[in-house]
Amino acid sequence: MKSIYRFGLIVTVMLAVPCAAFAQGDLAMLDTIGFMFESDNTPGVQGFPPSVAGDVLAGVGFIDGVSDPTLWGVDFATYEYTWVISGLVASTPINIGGGSVRIFYTGGTLDVIADELLLPGYTMPDYGTDPPLNGPIGFGDGHVYLHGVFTNFAMDYNADSMTGSFQGQLQFELGGHFQPFGYEQLEHPEGYTLAGVVGPATTIIPEGYDLEADGHIWFNPAIPDADSSWGSVKNLYR
Repeated sequence: MKSIYRFGLIVTVMLAVPCAAFAQGDLAMLDTIGFMFESDNTPGVQGFPPSVAGDVLAGVGFIDGVSDPTLWGVDFATYEYTWVISGLVASTPINIGGGSVRIFYTGGTLDVIADELLLPGYTMPDYGTDPPLNGPIGFGDGHVYLHGVFTNFAMDYNADSMTGSFQGQLQFELGGHFQPFGYEQLEHPEGYTLAGVVGPATTIIPEGYDLEADGHIWFNPAIPDADSSWGSVKNLYR
């Protein structure tokens, strides 16, 4: 069960990044939970906010739910699923009013890792302190279930309320999830989106992390046929 609070009021500013418009019933989703940090998280120095052009956003966490286990091929009894984001380079924040800024990021990857729980040498993931110098540990152990490259990523953040939202589109490459089906590549590798919300932690944020993040990776096996704004994404959290 998620320990992160689902915000009743998500920031009202909509991200400008377009996303595929899917009927909610058609969405196949992986639930994500975890923490993010930006570069230069020197002990005693505030990391985020503010975000400075050239900072690098990264994060780790767990996959703790799935909408369609058969489609995704997940087995929580046998495997622990984690996610690792790295290499998202920040641009200069844009003031969008109301005390909020929008930050566009370039580059970046998302890996979903499957680690077999009963294998010798299994290590429970640990967020550690002061990433990346001391932790995280164990989130990248196992085999690559999915590997995705971001084609865009943006975050809206309000420093006064310490709440925000993020959204990125992904092009996934071959991972362990597809091997049982004999796929050499995804039929529609760009039908994936990562989106969610950030806000004040309901648990203690590990030392050195800046943001507690709650979101989804979702996929529609059909070809997207329309575009919509981030407003449709917010409906998933109501």
